[in-house]
Amino acid sequence: MRKITVIKNGTIITPFKTIKNGVVIFEDKKITAVGKESDVKMPKEAKAIDASDKTVAPGFIDIHIHGGRGRDVMEVSYEAINELAKFVASHGTTAFLPTTVSASRGDLLRAVRAVKTVMERGTEGAEVLGVHLEGPYINLEKRGAHDAEYVRPPSLDEVDELLEVANRTIKIVTLAPEVNGSEELIKQLAKLGIVASIGHSNATYQEAMNAIELGVTHAAHTFNEMRSFHHREPGILGAVLVHDELTTELIPDNIHMHPVAMKLLVKTKGTNKVVLVTDAIQAAGMPNGKYKLGKQNVTVEKGVCRLESGELAGSTLTMDEAVRNTMKSVGTPLRTAIKMATINPAVAISVDKKKGSLEPGKDADIVIIDGEVNVYVTIVKGKVVYKV
Repeated sequence: MRKITVIKNGTIITPFKTIKNGVVIFEDKKITAVGKESDVKMPKEAKAIDASDKTVAPGFIDIHIHGGRGRDVMEVSYEAINELAKFVASHGTTAFLPTTVSASRGDLLRAVRAVKTVMERGTEGAEVLGVHLEGPYINLEKRGAHDAEYVRPPSLDEVDELLEVANRTIKIVTLAPEVNGSEELIKQLAKLGIVASIGHSNATYQEAMNAIELGVTHAAHTFNEMRSFHHREPGILGAVLVHDELTTELIPDNIHMHPVAMKLLVKTKGTNKVVLVTDAIQAAGMPNGKYKLGKQNVTVEKGVCRLESGELAGSTLTMDEAVRNTMKSVGTPLRTAIKMATINPAVAISVDKKKGSLEPGKDADIVIIDGEVNVYVTIVKGKVVYKV
């Protein structure tokens, strides 16, 4: 029996265009029609969702998130990731990449195995699209909140084992291109269609350029834990900003970056190449207090996450807040901020044929929000997983 749903009376942001008094129709898991109500044939047997005075948008996609609501990806359990999936869905996220931190070989193998299991079983919230391996192949000097004990150069033997266990579920590997062994790893990732991302790096401009030529296409939390820009040695940051082929992550929490730096990134890269991420840890959605990031102790005060050393350690950001902050701090219209939270991340990890926009044939991943980006309904593959 066909299950058809119509969302009507809302403003649709696809995000390529805005449609007033539009409708979105989906059957089972897929979108079948998007347009003005006067132009779309309305099925009689459909269930209706009234979006009056609301905006209907693609669900947000977070490609860099470590935890939330008291759970951490490095717990390496189905339960932890499922709880995280439910939490992010309550903030409009319909798909995400659980993100690791630098850890032992055994812990990383357990982490990718856990994510693979979640993908096979499914969740009660947002869909898991794969793994983002952040580290351990990073620069010790720019490790940030990563545990120094586990930071190491790439081992192709270790990478091969991770890839075998993950079985094509690794989507992004964030690494420092100047570390010995990174060139071979970048080539291998590019050959396999896995996104090679540069981050936690002290690379010179030339080292970053070489990495881009070898296949790097993405930059993790731009500006943060990168060699600073200098007018005679632009460094990794200079390479990231001027090369159009790179997508760049932005953590718009007004803590990791000053609003002026956020504006500079968007102006320099353009709105097609900036991807909003949360880089959230288990403290997201929780009160101030003591938390973990992997095995590291983190203290959260006034929503700011820090190690005992004072180093920033992820965030308490959610994707609805990320969109809201981008509008306020960067000055982008809602549609532009939504684009950076939906189709841009989908393109970055090559899932845009299925996700990231409201178009016929794509997954029915939908969020209904108000003008302040408060989430009212979240739909994942045609199923309502969150409702106020």
